[in-house]
Amino acid sequence: MRGRLGAAAGVYLGAGLVLAALPLFGLLHVEASAVVAGLGFFVAGIASVRAFRQGERLGPVLRRHLGLLAIPWAILTGTLLWRPNCDYAAGFGFYVLFAVPSVGLGVALAYALTGWRLRWPRAAFVGLGLLAALLPVAYDLGLHPQLYTYNHVWGGVLGPIYDEELAVRPGLFAFRGMTVLWMLVLLGMGAWRRGARKGRVRVVVAGLSLALGYAFAEPLGIHTSYARIESVLDAEVAAPGFVIHYDADAMPEAEASALRDELAYRYAWLDDRLGVAPSEPIHVYVYPDAETRGALIGSRRTSVTPVWLARPQLHMLREALTPDALGHELAHVFSREFGMPLLRASPAVGLVEGLAVALEPPDGFPSPAQQVAAALRLQSADLGALEAGPAEAVAGAMDPLGFWTGRGAVSYLTTGAFAGWLLDRYGADALRRVYATADFAGVYGRDVRSLAREWEADLAALPPSPEAEVLAVWRFSQPSLFERRCPHHVPPEVRWTREAQRAEAGGDALAAVRAYENALDADSTYLPALIGWSRRTILTTDRAGAPIRRLRAYVRPDSLPDAVHLTALGDAYRLAGDSACAASAYRDALAAMPVWADAGRALVLLRPHLSQAGLEALLAAGSAAERAARLGERAEPVAAVFAAWSWREAGEPVRAYEALARWSGPAGLGLDANEAAHVEREALAWRADFALRARRYAEALAAAVEARGHMAEAGAEGAVRRLDDVIAQAQWHLRRP
Repeated sequence: MRGRLGAAAGVYLGAGLVLAALPLFGLLHVEASAVVAGLGFFVAGIASVRAFRQGERLGPVLRRHLGLLAIPWAILTGTLLWRPNCDYAAGFGFYVLFAVPSVGLGVALAYALTGWRLRWPRAAFVGLGLLAALLPVAYDLGLHPQLYTYNHVWGGVLGPIYDEELAVRPGLFAFRGMTVLWMLVLLGMGAWRRGARKGRVRVVVAGLSLALGYAFAEPLGIHTSYARIESVLDAEVAAPGFVIHYDADAMPEAEASALRDELAYRYAWLDDRLGVAPSEPIHVYVYPDAETRGALIGSRRTSVTPVWLARPQLHMLREALTPDALGHELAHVFSREFGMPLLRASPAVGLVEGLAVALEPPDGFPSPAQQVAAALRLQSADLGALEAGPAEAVAGAMDPLGFWTGRGAVSYLTTGAFAGWLLDRYGADALRRVYATADFAGVYGRDVRSLAREWEADLAALPPSPEAEVLAVWRFSQPSLFERRCPHHVPPEVRWTREAQRAEAGGDALAAVRAYENALDADSTYLPALIGWSRRTILTTDRAGAPIRRLRAYVRPDSLPDAVHLTALGDAYRLAGDSACAASAYRDALAAMPVWADAGRALVLLRPHLSQAGLEALLAAGSAAERAARLGERAEPVAAVFAAWSWREAGEPVRAYEALARWSGPAGLGLDANEAAHVEREALAWRADFALRARRYAEALAAAVEARGHMAEAGAEGAVRRLDDVIAQAQWHLRRP
């Protein structure tokens, strides 16, 4: 017995030490808990087979193996000495929820198999365990539109690894309860085979409970069907090639119609670019908020397109429906047409995401190629995998481990720039073939490193872009999930701030103040909470002294000025009636803005020209539509600009366009020549964008052509590319019958 106990303890000790050395897995949380649960099932079960065959009683065997779970728990707790765990209590809860039932199930299965006196009980145990570990995953993820899976052997996956906040759904607890029921069924079978009459009763009672659990798996939250999603997203817009599902209470019909037209253009563009189109209509699921999305499919914010499912589909948050994000996910749907069988994706992960990035519509920023090229001139910066050079970063990102453990910006932008280069240089047919096989040598006659070195040489020849260099330094230095201090942890100040923002949107200013105060109690330096508290305190109490003092005393952790903070300080001074200090704060905000924040710069330039009453209307609690209506009632011209942006946020593109059309321009505001020219350029671009969303295609085309000329003169390359996309889309719609 000591030998068997020592062997099991050795396995746990070795596994714990390996986990402790790994990023993400080396702290007590959901990932490590799933590994220990799966390992514990097999360790406990295999060891228990021998113990039961030698006549040992159930109780001591079960207690012994549950006790052995203390070894990996102690090791993963010990990593607190060098690896912070900001959510240890939740991690401990996952450990108990995952590991304890799985070990109990392993012992129970061994007890049942030895009761049947099988010839090879260990082989039967391993076979049944592997089936239980793998088949439900295929059933859950292969037949359901969900991104979570619960498992009796190893606990489960709660959602995409990139989700910062895990979706802990009620179905997880219901499912682990069913794991316990399975344990009782197996223990009852083992007792029955050993001659205990009560075993039959236990099998029947626990078995009936299990049957009920599986019958009501969807209401319990164990599975999610298309019908369940479509009962929540109960409004529908159909068009050739698409069916859009959305919540009519959260998304106005005008916004859904604009989305339909945007999708129609992106569909035609991708069809032309790739030479292939989906064979079935694409179902587009638009979720009103992260909570609804997490409850339904297990992914709160990460946009994931499950290309492996039979139905072409994509799932997105309403707030994430930007042209670039929409184009990215739609490209995934198209690429499934030439992916490998069954999975409908590429064996090279870098091509899966790289192709989607390459086919994204321009977002107004420097292109992926420009940003990666900038890294060649920034060798001293913290660039992650790019420090070895773009070619090596691309080669490393082709395998799953290299892609997913790397920094997101590095993996996505390098593979995106590389895939775009392949598409432009060698054409769509070659890219479709290499996507399906990852056989670069067979398709292009050279391996991926050789191709990537040629691509890197072309990057080096691109003209320098100061804007791309500034953006690259910031993007490529962002840590990956595996580098973060506390993965999956959402601090209390963030949760309280979200609650405050929901209260503000609902018009409950006092509840928002209380929630912001709770956030600041958790972290007095959390800027979104400080700004929200200052705004709400001034407007609800008519006292500006304390908010101004706190805003003036705020210092960013990296000691760099923050444009959002300085703009809020300017607003506070305005609400206090101090125009001179407000003007100074707004000037500081303009100086602190990054070079690519052209639209934000124009709005800050216009902000001082709102009257104090107009600023109060802009900042008052309420929904975006209520804010737009308040601003629309103002006679002052600049209020129309902010009303237009508020209508856009509210999902009313026609009202947004009509509000902006009422503004006559920056003349008479007292701006200097450069400031006025900048505002005029941006306003033309806004007019083009708003007209496009409002389906006023002739007006969008005229405004975009004019804005493009001004942007080209100003050297704003990113804006020029974005306007070229608006022009092409407007022309396409005007040509349609």
